[in-house]
Amino acid sequence: MPNIITIQDIKEVRPLAQLDPQRVDPYITEAQENDLRPILGDALFYDLITNIETTKYRELLNGKTYTKDGYSIFFPGLKPMLCYFALARIVQNNAVNITSFGITQKNIEGSQPLDQRLIGALVTELKDVANSYQTRLIDFVSENQTTYPLFNVSSGKDETEFGLNFFSA
Repeated sequence: MPNIITIQDIKEVRPLAQLDPQRVDPYITEAQENDLRPILGDALFYDLITNIETTKYRELLNGKTYTKDGYSIFFPGLKPMLCYFALARIVQNNAVNITSFGITQKNIEGSQPLDQRLIGALVTELKDVANSYQTRLIDFVSENQTTYPLFNVSSGKDETEFGLNFFSA
């Protein structure tokens, strides 16, 4: 399955140092599969992935202004949400390397690993931002059921469950 966001998209929402796209892409895939797919449901997720170039899915990805209760609302698209979920996964896991000699953590001369509590706090912050975008995504597709008929709020988890078990041990 192709990734619908890139490392460049993530860099646009939060500054990042140079990261190897081969190390980042698996976290993007995990965010798509484990964070986005449960929100959209299998049918809408598959349709999005296979028809990403259509106008309705470009708008779902990149955002648009729509009307709700007589007011104009800006929907930023699902891209920021997916970027924040992927970034939370990167922060949580990027320092860990699985090698033929075991699991290691890279330590470069002149650098010091960040305290696990600080990493946990950052991951929590990133998930909170992703969850706020998630609420906006659910509102948008719910308000645009004729455009996104494959979305069914009752088919997946209750929206309050998303993100709560993210990275649970």
